[in-house]
Amino acid sequence: MDPESLKGVIVPLTTPFDASGEIDGRAYRAQIEWMLAEGVDGIVVGGSTGEGFALDEGEVVELAHIALEAAAGRVPVMASILADCTRTAMRRAGQLAALGLTALQVAPPHYIFAPSDDGLLSFYRDVAATTRLPIVIYNVISWANVRPAVAARILDRVPSVVAVKQSDKDLGTFADLVRAIGPERVFGAIDGSLMSCYDLKAAGSIAAIASAIPSVNVALWRAVGRGDRDRALELNSGLGEVWEHLAAQNLPARVKAAQAAQGMAAGLPRGPMEPVSPDLAARIAAVIGRIRAL
Repeated sequence: MDPESLKGVIVPLTTPFDASGEIDGRAYRAQIEWMLAEGVDGIVVGGSTGEGFALDEGEVVELAHIALEAAAGRVPVMASILADCTRTAMRRAGQLAALGLTALQVAPPHYIFAPSDDGLLSFYRDVAATTRLPIVIYNVISWANVRPAVAARILDRVPSVVAVKQSDKDLGTFADLVRAIGPERVFGAIDGSLMSCYDLKAAGSIAAIASAIPSVNVALWRAVGRGDRDRALELNSGLGEVWEHLAAQNLPARVKAAQAAQGMAAGLPRGPMEPVSPDLAARIAAVIGRIRAL
């Protein structure tokens, strides 16, 4: 699928695990069908919401195969690379190169020391050399942040790096990035402020909150697109309420609780992460039910 198709609400899938910690492929397929029925514009395998930090290389490939088969060309499919050195990231990119993905979402190395600006450029250049797939910089690591000027430098010098997913909570930095590389190359991941990202003409979003409540996120994107400010503000406020229940440690488990509240077999998080408590699950279910009804 053409990388130009990357726009709108692109959802980072959760990864359902069974009680033994193995991937539940059937539940994963069901989640993808649900996301497509809710109207999302793309899906992402193995990101932070998908517990990519807990997946081995073979499992990311397995999930990518399942996602591509389930999506069957209906929406773009991206896969994530979370690696702590260039060599590992290159190997993972090579493994994913020929599967038929639309693009890769690649985070900078981040444990435990951050590379220099020149190191970041070299990292993305070397990873890009192993694949023909377009690359989206996954700018999610606060202590290994790709600053707007550095992102512009990377996009200028590495043609296959085509966009940035910006997760920094600072809207000022988001606006700086939009000015530096152009709004069509920026995806918002500021979950509690997606409307502001869209107002800055971002290409779309790749945000955990869309995995938790896809229908309302799709409705927000469409309301902004048609210029319905009142409806967009209502939906954005509702999503802010949802995010207050999700924005904490163990985010993937909280997102899975939100999915379960909507009838999905979301599975368990992989250890050492734990499921949410029954009390928190009930509070998440209540806010999901209320905001879905908007």
